[in-house]
Amino acid sequence: MARRVLLKVSGEALGGSAGIGICQNSLARITQQVARASSHVEIAIVVGAGNICRGQDWSATDLPQPLADSIGMAATHVNGLSIHAHLRLLGVQSVVMGAGSPVPQVAAFDSLIGRNELENGKVVILTGGTGNPFFTTDTCSALRAAELDCSEILKATKVDGVYENDPVENPNAKLFDQLTFEEALRLKIRVMDSTAFTMCNEQDIAVRVFNIAAEAAIEKALLGEPVGTLVFSD
Repeated sequence: MARRVLLKVSGEALGGSAGIGICQNSLARITQQVARASSHVEIAIVVGAGNICRGQDWSATDLPQPLADSIGMAATHVNGLSIHAHLRLLGVQSVVMGAGSPVPQVAAFDSLIGRNELENGKVVILTGGTGNPFFTTDTCSALRAAELDCSEILKATKVDGVYENDPVENPNAKLFDQLTFEEALRLKIRVMDSTAFTMCNEQDIAVRVFNIAAEAAIEKALLGEPVGTLVFSD
């Protein structure tokens, strides 16, 4: 069976240095790496929408969280379609699937169809989160990785990997090459939200945390090279 992984890309990563809107250069840099790796590995992508709007952006208002989260989930479709468009320009076949999406060009998510698309060499771009409020993109990534039978979640971040504590507060903090979920729990290291963390541990889905800004980091992570930190079930 071919290597099958899920790449989690934040919306801010598409927004360039400001993290706002869609930066064509950032979008091209990400999709070019995905394109180069796509002939070697089956790739699903979960994309956030922090560059456009997140549910938490409404936290200072009286707007009910379910509605605020719905706005954030809707914004992910824009980013997903943008990734799809750039991959198309690069000659890479992809499909955008969203949780119960009514958006044109975005198919409703179906795990069986998604797995078939991956087996047929298409990049599957997942938008709309889980389709439910109160769930983070971490949880969406864990859920979709389990549904699509992915062996690993590649979590692209702004840091080099998982540290024993905050490297901003402690410049001498140890960077782990790898550790188990049990070790992360014992050391109280927050790799992702607790729901996603538990699901990955129970479903034996490894999580690789790496710096998206590092040279060719996405491509290396997709191909299974040892970038960042690997967290795995013992």
